[in-house]
Amino acid sequence: MERITEYLRADHHVIEDWLAQSRAHGFALDAFTQMRKVLLRHIAVEEKVLFPAVRARDPGALIDARQIKIEHAALSSLLVPIPDLALAAEVATLLAEHDAREECAGGVYERCELVLGDASFDLASRARGVPAVRASAYLDRPNLRRTAREALEAATRARAP
Repeated sequence: MERITEYLRADHHVIEDWLAQSRAHGFALDAFTQMRKVLLRHIAVEEKVLFPAVRARDPGALIDARQIKIEHAALSSLLVPIPDLALAAEVATLLAEHDAREECAGGVYERCELVLGDASFDLASRARGVPAVRASAYLDRPNLRRTAREALEAATRARAP
């Protein structure tokens, strides 16, 4: 049996592996698309399972929830345009920072575990039952965000307090 944060950390590795495969020899669209599917589902698990459970037990525990939501929105927006090697590199950059914020000592996952205690095991089971997120077709429009900086700035503006 595993805790939800162990489950989510394993997800991070799967996402990283697909993303690395998409960039290994030029650009591999099929690997990027697989990464996209796993990442969108991963975000859904955090937003619909983990964070609500933590908030229900301790509303103040997620002190950086706003930043995490901004990063989730930014990552999601980078998954909309038709991808290429440059876009995959932008996703990788943002993911590295985001995952570090979640996994570091004293980070989001550690604080969640302190609040959840043994309930974390049940949440891992619930997380396994979260269905895949239906992803729309990639789009090719001039106003789409193609850099991590642009995506973060737009997500920050959209979630201004």
